[in-house]
Amino acid sequence: MTFTQTSPNKLMLTNTQFDQLKKEYATLMMDSMDIKSMEQFVFDTIYDNLEMAKEDELKEDIKDMYGDDVLTDLLNNL
Repeated sequence: MTFTQTSPNKLMLTNTQFDQLKKEYATLMMDSMDIKSMEQFVFDTIYDNLEMAKEDELKEDIKDMYGDDVLTDLLNNL
């Protein structure tokens, strides 16, 4: 599909096209990041996802992913 210079922003996309546009935009944003920006983005995203975690759930996730020793080390570092 080809767009004229003035029409793309007014075009209604199918769900598939909209999904592809999001993927292309995400790739463009990622490609424009340096490594520090990407690290910060990953950290912020992970931290935001943990905001709603309950204490017992978070501890269990850490144990499941990294084991009891890592959980103990993290708690001892507090």
